[in-house]
Amino acid sequence: MPEAAIIPTSFLAVLQRHVESRGMVAPGFAQKLAQLQSRKTMENREFDALLHELNTLDPEPAFGIKIGRTVEPRDFGLVGYLLTACSTLGQALTRYGHYQTLVLSNLSTRVEVGNDVIRYRWHLQDVETPISCEFGVSIFIALYQSLIGKPLPPVQVGLPFAPPENPALYEQLLQCPVKFNTDCLMVDLPAKLLWMTISSSDPYMRKIFDRQAQALLKSDGENRSQNFEDFFEALQQQILMAMKDGDTSARTVSRQMGYSLRSFYRLLATEGYSYRSIVAGLRQRLAKKYLQDAQLSYADVAMLLGYSEQSAFTRAFRDWMGITPGEYRRQKGLQAE
Repeated sequence: MPEAAIIPTSFLAVLQRHVESRGMVAPGFAQKLAQLQSRKTMENREFDALLHELNTLDPEPAFGIKIGRTVEPRDFGLVGYLLTACSTLGQALTRYGHYQTLVLSNLSTRVEVGNDVIRYRWHLQDVETPISCEFGVSIFIALYQSLIGKPLPPVQVGLPFAPPENPALYEQLLQCPVKFNTDCLMVDLPAKLLWMTISSSDPYMRKIFDRQAQALLKSDGENRSQNFEDFFEALQQQILMAMKDGDTSARTVSRQMGYSLRSFYRLLATEGYSYRSIVAGLRQRLAKKYLQDAQLSYADVAMLLGYSEQSAFTRAFRDWMGITPGEYRRQKGLQAE
């Protein structure tokens, strides 16, 4: 029997948001989500079962398409954060292809380049139910549209199951022709989209996320938190992601790493660390790096570091360095903004 395909549990946020947005009362389903969210990964079969259960609770046609459209880059875990730091969609999709097994452990996407079209082809080898296929193409489309900030549709989409009762609904939702009974999942994109820029591009963060993704690939999906060194590396990675989301609280970061807050603090204290000092150290290093980029305003730097206000960043920087961000830039010969 082939090894079960694994996905990050960050995708559970898509289901959670759907339940909350509909005001659904489903305590049994909510309990399953809560139990799975304490883990880093889950089997794709488990996620498929949850999709079916949620569709039973909320019976709508093309359910996988509809719920997949609500996906956000961060739902793809580390890979999603990496893609948001890329400069163009072409660069992001190249990274996506390289790290695709961190999104689905047995994923193997074939890319065919035409004159005006880029064709993406893949299989869901262990679970290829209609709802999972719908979800698969929908999240890929939602991902690239989110990265470029425009709802530009594909050229066409292919789904490997028989036409449903209302195939026109699929074309209406995806805004392009949809073929059924195809050999695999298919999404064809206009080649010109690859040159479109990503507004959240951050070369420095891209390098950091690249290194983290490469390390995860080398680990072959093994649990990397067996010792404190691995835990500390994973913690720094999670804090970097949290900065982009604007919530670096210990409660949020510990939950995302699968620890109770008490266990999280205890593990750090055992090794002589405090969470506050780790966050401050990361912010200080990143602040000095960002301030050397004259194109970034002080408000931009504050936002990138996860501060809600520029004044909070200025106070913190003065505490670290004994000078203001403006004075630091002047010392480096940069024009303060």
